Amino acid sequence: MKRKFMLWIVLAMVTLGLCACTPKPKEVTQETDASVNLYTPGEYEATAKGFGGDITVTMTFDEKSITNVTIKGDKETDGVGSRAVESLPAVILEKQNADVDMVSGATNSSKAILAAAKDCIAQATGTSVETEVAAKMAPGTYTGEGTGFRVSEPISVSVTVDEGKILDIKVDQENTSETQGILQSVVDKLLPRMLESQSVSVDAVTGATASSNGVKQAVEGALVQALVAGGSEESAIKAFYKETKKNSEVVTMDTDVLVVGMGGSGTAAALSAAENGASVLAIDKAGKWGGTSAITSGPMAINVPSQVKAEIKDWTDPITKEVITKPAGQKLIDAEALYKDWIAYTTVDGVQTAKPEMIRLLIDESGYTIDWLTKFGFSFDPASGFAGNSWAAFTPYTGAKKLTESFYASAYDKFTNELAGKYLLETEAYDLIVTDGKVTGVLARNVVDGTEYKINAKAVILATGGFAGSGEMEETYLSNNYYPLKGSWRQFGMKQNNGLMLQAALDDGAGTFNISVPPMVHVGGSDGFLSGYPSNKIEGAVSRATGRQAVWSIADIPLNMAVATNTLAVDSNSKRFTNENALSMFNPWISGSHFYSIWGNEQIKTLIEKGFFEEPYGVSTTYLGYGSSIPAGVPMPETEEILEAAIKAGYVFKADTLEELADKMGLDGGVLAQTVDQYNTYCSKGKDADFNKDSKYLAPVEGAPYYGIVGSSYCYSTCGGLDINKNFQVLLADGKTPIDGLYSVGTDSMGVLFSEAKAYVTYGGAAQGWAFTSGRLAGKEAAETTK
Repeated sequence: MKRKFMLWIVLAMVTLGLCACTPKPKEVTQETDASVNLYTPGEYEATAKGFGGDITVTMTFDEKSITNVTIKGDKETDGVGSRAVESLPAVILEKQNADVDMVSGATNSSKAILAAAKDCIAQATGTSVETEVAAKMAPGTYTGEGTGFRVSEPISVSVTVDEGKILDIKVDQENTSETQGILQSVVDKLLPRMLESQSVSVDAVTGATASSNGVKQAVEGALVQALVAGGSEESAIKAFYKETKKNSEVVTMDTDVLVVGMGGSGTAAALSAAENGASVLAIDKAGKWGGTSAITSGPMAINVPSQVKAEIKDWTDPITKEVITKPAGQKLIDAEALYKDWIAYTTVDGVQTAKPEMIRLLIDESGYTIDWLTKFGFSFDPASGFAGNSWAAFTPYTGAKKLTESFYASAYDKFTNELAGKYLLETEAYDLIVTDGKVTGVLARNVVDGTEYKINAKAVILATGGFAGSGEMEETYLSNNYYPLKGSWRQFGMKQNNGLMLQAALDDGAGTFNISVPPMVHVGGSDGFLSGYPSNKIEGAVSRATGRQAVWSIADIPLNMAVATNTLAVDSNSKRFTNENALSMFNPWISGSHFYSIWGNEQIKTLIEKGFFEEPYGVSTTYLGYGSSIPAGVPMPETEEILEAAIKAGYVFKADTLEELADKMGLDGGVLAQTVDQYNTYCSKGKDADFNKDSKYLAPVEGAPYYGIVGSSYCYSTCGGLDINKNFQVLLADGKTPIDGLYSVGTDSMGVLFSEAKAYVTYGGAAQGWAFTSGRLAGKEAAETTK
C-alpha cells in the first residue's frame, strides 16, 4: 500500500515555518481508548526537495504506531545534509512523530525530511496537506548567500524579480573560493533551468552538487527577501518549488566506439579512439568534463621522452634532494628499479597479488602518454619526487590546477572540431546491451529531462571512475582479510561515480580483480563540519586549495583535533592503528572508513590557553574546512562552545568516563580504557613502543570530561574493479575469457596494479598516470577492432 506525493517546501538558511499543515497522530494515553486505531496500516512514501535533489521518506505503520522509517537523499551535501538523512529515521521512530528537533548544521535537509515525514503521517491518518500558496514580490534586485563546497566563504547570488517572476540570476564568481570550473558548470546549466522553470527545485548539476546547493540556497534567500518586501507570507517561497516535467522521448544513436565517462581515462580513450579513425561518442553523468581528474595535481609519468631529451634547470634530484641541472639526454628515473620496487610492494607472503604485466605496461607507456596529451592542449611540468620518496615519477599539471580546466576545454575542442567526435553531458549509462554474449551498446538516460537513449556501439569503454559514490557497493565489495574496510566512506572526489556500469558488467558475468583494495585516501578529517562562523586571515599566506587568501576559523577546531599530531586515535575496535602524525594524510584508511580521536579535559584546557601544539601534517584541513590549518600557538578560548555545537551536529561526543564515551560512539569501553592507559604510559616514559611516535607529540589523555571526535577517511575514489587483460578487455569471472566488445580503463580496473593487503602506492600520481595511459591504449585498441 504505497503512494507517492511530491512536496515542495522551503529550504532557506533563515528559519522559516514549514508550509504544510502538520497533522499529529492522536496520542494513546490512559485516558484514551487503546482500541482506537491511529493509522491505516501500510507503507507510505513522500518526497520533498532537498538542495541536491529529491529526499524520499518511506514510513511503515500498523494500527497504533510507526514501525519503520527509511530516508533516501544521496544528493545532500556529504557530512552536512547527509547527517540528517542518516540520523533522523531513528529519532522519528523513537518519538513516534515528526515533531522532532532538526539536526544542527543540517537545517535545510532536516526541513525537507520532516516535511516529507509529516506527509507520510498525513497519508496514514487520512488528513490533508496544504499545497497552494500565492506569491507576491516587491520588484528589485536582492542578494542571498549559500554554503557550497567551501564552507569558508559563502556563494553570493543576486536575483532580480518583478511581482511574480524571477527575471535574472547572477553568481558572484570573483569573490568565492569554489572551484571555478565546477562553479562555472552551475552557472551555465543550473541558472537557465531555474529561470525557465521559475523554480528553485531543479536538480543539482551532477558533479557540482555542493556548489549547486549553495547557489540554490542563495537564490532562495534572495526570494524570501523579495516576498517579505512584497507583503507575502514567508511561506510563499513554496510557489518557487515546482515539480519539473520529464521527457518521455527515446533516442537511438549509433557509433563505433562509446566511451562511458569523460574524466581523465575517458577523455584519453575518446581522443585516442577518434584519432585512430573510429566514430566516437563520449557520455558523462556530470554536467562537465574532467571528472575527479580535473581536481587532482597531475599524473605519474616515467621518463617522458621530451623531458629526457631536454636540459632541465633547477631540477630537484629525488634521491639526493639537491637542486641541479639535469643534462639533456639523461633519464629522470631508473625505470627497472621502480618496476622491481613496485613488484616487491605488491608481493604478499611470497605471492604476487597484482598483474606484473600491467605494472610494466604503465611504466613503459606513461611517459609517451604525457607527450601525446600535449598534442591536445595539456601541459606538464618536469617530473619530480612525491611525499618524500626517491622516484621522479610525479608530473604535475602546469599551473598547479589553475589551468587544468582549460586543458580539458582544449582537448574537447579538438575532439569535436578536428576528430569529429561527439559527446553528451548529464547522460548516465545504466545498463549494457548484450547480444549473443557480445556487448553491443548501452542504455542511458538524461539525468535532467529524463530522455532515454539506446546507444548502439561496436565497442564500449567503461571509464566511470569507480564506485566510491555507492554506499551499497562499498558495503558489498570493500571488505577483505587484511583491513576493516566495510562501511560507507566520505568522498572528496566526484560523488556521481556510483559504479552503476561496473555492477552492470558484473551482472553480465564480468570478473573482478582486487576489488577490495582500500580506497584512494589522501585526506583525513572530522566526520562533519560547522558553518556560519567567521574566517580569520593568515597574513602573507595563500591557500593551497583555492589559490586565494589563506584563512582559518574556530569552526575547524574539531577538524584540527581529529588529526592533531598530539591526539590519540583508535579504530572501531578501540585500538590504536597508526602513528597519529599521519592521520591528516595517507594513513587513516588503515582504520577503515572512520577513526576516533580521544581527548581528555587537561588537553582541552591546554588548547584553550595555548592553542594547538603544531599545525597538522599534510592537507586535510586545507581541503575540508574553512581554509588552512589553524595556526599553532593561538589560544582557542571558544573551544568548549565549538565542541558543544559539534556535539549537537552529531560528530563529537562527550562523557564523564571513557567507558561512557565509548558507549556513545559505539566502541568497546573496556578496550578503550586499556588503550588510553597504555598510551598514557608511553607518554610518561616518552617512548611510543607501538608506532614510534616522536616523544614531543605524546600528550596523555587525562581528566574528565572526555571528548571523542569522529574522524573520516576521505577518498578520491575506489581503486579495485573489473578484471582486464593487456588489451584492456574485460574478462569473465574465469579470469581468462574476454567479453567481446567491452573494455575498462582508469579506476574502474586499477586493481590490476595493486594488492588488497596494502594501500594505493605513494610514488605520486599513479591513478592519474593509469587513467591517461590506459585510456590512450584502450582507445586505440577499441578503434582497431571496429575497422
